[in-house]
Amino acid sequence: MGCKICKKSTVDESAIKTSENNVRSRQYEKNAATNDNTTEKPIIPIDLRIDNDTNTDQYTGTNDHTEIQVADPQAFNDSLIQQRQQAINNRSYQSTIKSWRPKSLQQLTETIKAFSQGKSFVDRHWIIFYWIASNIDYDTVSYFSGQYGDQTAEGVFRAKKGVCAGYANLYKYLSDQLEMPCEVVSGYSKGYGFEDRTDAPSETDHAWNAVEIGHHWYLMESTWGAGHLDDTKQFKRELSSYYFLPRPNEMIYHHLPENEKWQLLRTPIKMTQYLQMPKLRPLYFDLHIELVSPRNQAHVDLLPGKPYALVLVRTPSDVDLVAKLQLQGQEIDGGHRVIFDHQKQLYSCYFAPPQTDNYKITIYAKQATTNDTTYNQLLDLTLDVKQMSLNPISFPQTWKNFSDLGLEVISPQNTHLIKLNNGVDHAQILIKTPDIFSSI
Repeated sequence: MGCKICKKSTVDESAIKTSENNVRSRQYEKNAATNDNTTEKPIIPIDLRIDNDTNTDQYTGTNDHTEIQVADPQAFNDSLIQQRQQAINNRSYQSTIKSWRPKSLQQLTETIKAFSQGKSFVDRHWIIFYWIASNIDYDTVSYFSGQYGDQTAEGVFRAKKGVCAGYANLYKYLSDQLEMPCEVVSGYSKGYGFEDRTDAPSETDHAWNAVEIGHHWYLMESTWGAGHLDDTKQFKRELSSYYFLPRPNEMIYHHLPENEKWQLLRTPIKMTQYLQMPKLRPLYFDLHIELVSPRNQAHVDLLPGKPYALVLVRTPSDVDLVAKLQLQGQEIDGGHRVIFDHQKQLYSCYFAPPQTDNYKITIYAKQATTNDTTYNQLLDLTLDVKQMSLNPISFPQTWKNFSDLGLEVISPQNTHLIKLNNGVDHAQILIKTPDIFSSI
């Protein structure tokens, strides 16, 4: 069984200030398209504004909405949620666990047993989860070579590295030693390399755990909780507590168990539906984001009769979004624009491909109220363009305050690029400003 780990990329705010086409505004701006060759058919400027709820609603149909409900609504009761968060926040646990230097798996087991005495099952599971996430590296050499080696609990402890099966086996072994019910779950994940998949997998490619606490079953994902692969295919250790007792109705967006019962859902989903669902990252749920359109779909199409696609995302008022349109890992210049409507708390994300091909859409987010300048991945979608109905367009580069100031590009329209032809040595850019600027 091949084992996948998640891949993560980020966008820094300092880079956005010089290259990001991100606009937050009460008023939607006009889009623009490339047409610098006067021998071509003139392109009529395309108005991106969605003026009212009726027009917005035409892009937010409910026929693609799937409500995913957990099988056991009582599992995540207030007590469990509180215990989980208290365990995660317990600095004493973290410092104590980091101080351990076990020389054998047996010594580790005895240390955990002694430290866990008198503690709740939630705390005991966090102790196991935190030790594994802090001490076991993801074995990238084994993963990319397909030669996985010894993935038993003993083998992973000795090597201090493993692939997903090793993480899951070690987690189960330690849980068993503490007499806590635990199972290894085999299945499919939207981890590293998932974007390259063109059809359903023929065999399972990932493993995680299911644990029983207080007569309720929960999921546990220590592999992804330990870190991720970066763009250079190197493992980067980064604790993600999201994967400690994650909610089943969220995990299903990127983890599909081979055995339906481990979905822990009221109505299990099939592989076909799983592959069609968007790849939602933990941040999506942490920030209470709503993907309005497309809803529960991983694929985006060009709008009817338009040379661009539209993704609608609703967020709390303290969340900022940025986006990218990429082809084979390369960002498309002028390929996207993000506009925010304060009244509706709705982001309109436009994506304009230059030609037919299969593109990747990535949307990033961060909380505006924090000092962190890094935008982390929120969700991934695909834009498969098989036919362009119109001449392609592109978006001019603007910054966050462009529309807040009520500015509007009048000329050139429908392009992010100005070409000087036939000996012309200058260019003209016209920007419309509000009347208030005339008094300054």
